[in-house]
Amino acid sequence: MMLSGQISIELTVDDYVAAADHQKRIEGLLARIRDTYPNATLTLRERRRPKPPLPRGDRGGRPALYGEA
Repeated sequence: MMLSGQISIELTVDDYVAAADHQKRIEGLLARIRDTYPNATLTLRERRRPKPPLPRGDRGGRPALYGEA
């Protein structure tokens, strides 16, 4: 049987310098985890805020066709 474990850390940073500092600290934690679990990996992703919903058109919900204004 294979199991997959996940540890989630959400960060709010002001810039890439702060993000790099957090990444370095997390990599230090991961090094200790790898002592027990050598195949452990780290993936960092930028989470963007969701876009606001688009305003509804005045065409009764019919999708606009390419080329229509």
